[in-house]
Amino acid sequence: MRVTVMGAGGFVGARLVQRLREQGHEVLAWQRGAESDFLQPMGHVVYAVGLTADFRSKPLETVEAHVCLLKRLLEHGQFDSLTYLSSSRVYGADGPSDESAKLSVAPADPSDLYNLSKLMGESLCLHSGGPRMKIARLSNVVGLRADPDTFIDQLLDEGCRTGRVQLRSALASAKDYVALDDAVAMLAGLALADASGIFNVCSGEAVSNGQIVELLQRHMGFACEVAAGAPVLGSGAVDAGRIQRFLGFSPQPFAVYFPEFLADFKQAKGMT
Repeated sequence: MRVTVMGAGGFVGARLVQRLREQGHEVLAWQRGAESDFLQPMGHVVYAVGLTADFRSKPLETVEAHVCLLKRLLEHGQFDSLTYLSSSRVYGADGPSDESAKLSVAPADPSDLYNLSKLMGESLCLHSGGPRMKIARLSNVVGLRADPDTFIDQLLDEGCRTGRVQLRSALASAKDYVALDDAVAMLAGLALADASGIFNVCSGEAVSNGQIVELLQRHMGFACEVAAGAPVLGSGAVDAGRIQRFLGFSPQPFAVYFPEFLADFKQAKGMT
């Protein structure tokens, strides 16, 4: 099949391009600015364009990436289906995390700009009248990346520089983490599937800071401490029922893939 990956230079997009090509598909890695390509047959489109860590300092660029470029694609694009990469962050810290849950945002909170823009992108897709619109709410992805722009990456960066890490959230804080290869496997399956609607692309497992710290101490030798008065943060596990039933796929447990990730990290950094 022909698949066009928008955001192919990103962390998830690049690995998705690699996997789809390994499966024998014709994959077009869309280059930012090449909007004339929208007028050509794009096949199945995966929309992985977006900002993450720097969205607070780049609000206009965030909305352009998550909404405005998407609007132009929906208006002019020639595609068979579209899979829009959203985020499980939209669920917030409390409440249910199934795909039918009602969500809340606070426009006055600068942190909610990300959620607002992703939800607008989701709504545009679902109500544009286009063919086979799929929303992939992606949870926290664990894998080797160039820039330490996630919580785990920042801990590893700090530990490699100082030999110790300090957590500013309590050990009981928990999030849903999913291995990069598992996330990409689910995205590839979803992108080519005859389906529509919202799917959580996640592990369904709540991983606590305490679990992360224990493995960093055991495998990396880092000393770990928690800042005084650190709050309990995080949204816990994300409901993985729909994606697992639809694809018949069960992601690896954190206790299995995270030590393997740490071994790969050490090798990449020349620490072994």
